[in-house]
Amino acid sequence: MAWAGIFLGVIAGLFAAVYGYAAFGLPVWLCLLMYPAAGTAVTLAATALLAWRSFPPGSAGGAGVCQREAAAA
Repeated sequence: MAWAGIFLGVIAGLFAAVYGYAAFGLPVWLCLLMYPAAGTAVTLAATALLAWRSFPPGSAGGAGVCQREAAAA
């Protein structure tokens, strides 16, 4: 999960920095700051989404109990 999130974060950060410079004419220093900000946001969102999807659905809908915790009980 983390590797997928990191990969998506790197791609999104690079795209945001290049697109901001090319399409909007942002200064280079702002694009260099935008790269880690966008990358971190996408990495955390992708990792959280993939972690949430790894849980089986519970009785109330949404994420339930972790499979490892259910197997140990």
